[in-house]
Formats: sequence, C-alpha cells, structure tokens
Amino acid sequence: MKVLIGEISSYKAIVIARHLRKTYSDVYLMAYDRKKAICFCHTKYVDECIFIEHKDTDTYIYKLAECVRDNGVDVFIPVHSDYIGEILLHKEWFGHSLDYLGVFSDYVQLHEKDQLMSIAKESGVHVPIQFDSIERAKVPFVLKPTNKSSAKGVRYCMQESDKQKLKSKVDKSDSRMIYQEYVVGIGCGYSVFCKNGRIIQEYGHMRLAEYPTSGGSSVYRKGYVHPSMRTTAEKILSRVAWTGFVMFEFKLTPTNELILIEVNPRIWGSINQALQDGIPFFSAIFGRDAVRIAQPSDSKVRTCLSPQVFLSFLIYALKGDVSQLVDFLTYRSFVSKDVSFWNDPKGFTSMMLRKL
Repeated sequence: MKVLIGEISSYKAIVIARHLRKTYSDVYLMAYDRKKAICFCHTKYVDECIFIEHKDTDTYIYKLAECVRDNGVDVFIPVHSDYIGEILLHKEWFGHSLDYLGVFSDYVQLHEKDQLMSIAKESGVHVPIQFDSIERAKVPFVLKPTNKSSAKGVRYCMQESDKQKLKSKVDKSDSRMIYQEYVVGIGCGYSVFCKNGRIIQEYGHMRLAEYPTSGGSSVYRKGYVHPSMRTTAEKILSRVAWTGFVMFEFKLTPTNELILIEVNPRIWGSINQALQDGIPFFSAIFGRDAVRIAQPSDSKVRTCLSPQVFLSFLIYALKGDVSQLVDFLTYRSFVSKDVSFWNDPKGFTSMMLRKL
C-alpha cells in the first residue's frame, strides 16, 4: 500500500510517519514538501520525498492531485491546515485516496467559527458569549478570524486600553471576524476519528503549556478525560455527520465546566499524545477498525514539542509560574518528544528549516 503524507517538514507529519512506519509493515511511505531542501533532509521514517513547487494555491492543489495519480497513491494524508479546505473542495481530483474524509460542505460547517457557534447553540452546547461588534464587546474578549485555525490571527483584548487600540486597526465591515468572550480556564481537547458522525476512536488531553503562552499552540500535554467531552462532540456530530479526523477544543473553567471554543476538522497538533498512549487513530483508514482501545485513565505519559516547550517554560517562569516545569521534571521519564534530534536528526532539522 502506498501512502503520501505531507508537508513532511511539519512535526505532525513526522509524528504520523513514525507511527505508520512502526505500526504497518506493508506501507510504502511517500512524502512531499514545497521546500526543495527538505527533499534532501527529511525524516528517516519515509521511503522517498517529492518536491512540489508552490506558486499559488490552485496550482499547488492540482500538482498534489497529479502526484497522487501518477504514483498510484492509495491513501493521501495532508496535514497542513491551510490547505485541507481546498483539497476537500477538489476531492474528486484525488480518486479514492481521500475516501476516509468527509465532504467540503461538512468541513465548512465545523471549520467556520460562526457556523459552528450557531450549530453549537442550537444543540445546547456551552460556548463563549459572542458580540456582534467591537463596540459591544465586553472586556476581556477575543478577536478571531472565522476561517483560521492554530490560533492564527487571534487577538486578545484584556483591558479597555487594548480595545481602543484594536478599534483603529480592525475593519468593522469584515464579516470574517468574530468577537468572543474570553473564557478563563485550562485548554483541553477531545480528538476523534469518526465515520458519518459515529465515533470510532477517541482521546482527551489537557494542555500543560502553550507557546506563545498567551494562547498559542500546545507544546506540553497529558491525557485527560472529562465526562462532557464525548456528549458535547456527539451533539455536534449529530448535526454534522463528519467523516475523518476532528478535534474539539475546550476551556475547562475553575468550576469544572467545559466551554467549546472551536472545532478543527483535521489532524491536530497534539496527535502524538494519543498515539503514545496507544490509541490506534489510523486503524480505520487501513481497514483495521475492529479494534477500539479505551483511553488509559491513569496514564503518566506526557508529550512535548521541542524546542518550543523550553521557550514556553522560560516565559512561564519569568511570569512567576514554574508549575509546568515542575511537572515536566517530575514526569521526565514518561515524556516523549514529538520529534527528537537524537532519534531523528534529519527530521528535526527539516522542522527547523520549515521555520526559515
């Protein structure tokens, strides 16, 4: 079986490639990237890497489809969040390689934050208060693009002076922006692989550290289960019968209530946490969906993204909070890095080259 994954300089792609290589011996792993240097310096877990030039998005998507067709790829696993929508929009170009993913219209309902919030409210799901304009937004609040993920374009307005500054910078006629109540709490995720809205595999995690620390990506995590995670996901999936990967992002408030922040219908950044805890998220794709493993309730496993995690610890410490570092040192023998320089030097280097 031929599998194409990319962009392979993404740490998510490296994590998945490592998992597939160790789990499925009959898989031939192909990778792609839009940086030519990556084709000469990539993770050891793929058999070959193909350079696909990026001039514009439409041409890039067409060349990806061409690569799938020309190489007889059976399963295509794109991990770059910016292109998932475009790929699904042209899903027919990719033959059967994307059969494990749903349709574009369902993707949009989950990905577009304004549509998702409307579905969530109608389903009785707890969500942040939403304001219809920056003038009516009550501090503290968050300004978000409706169609971005991974905290891209998000701005935090924590005091009245921030609001005044933001007013002069925001295009009030831009309907792609929403204003949400800032929810105090700890970030949590409930990750799922589902078929037509039916949950096949599941895993919950808690964010222990983020980078940037003001609400960036998860760089240190542990497994965590809250009783409302699955019920909330099922309410949304009963309205949007999505097929594929999806991560429900929550804030856990000081009163132990889960507030749904957003939904990402794609492979999520912290997927290594679930894989290290033994959840077979890719079993359904490769025709092995009969086995469903329950999440360990007492697991000490932690995962982290290096070197960002150490920058995060430093910033937290400068703010007077060393709890993340203490946890890391306490469980250091259980910590698995998403990508390790010592284990996969070329993969780690390619991840650094991606930032240039």
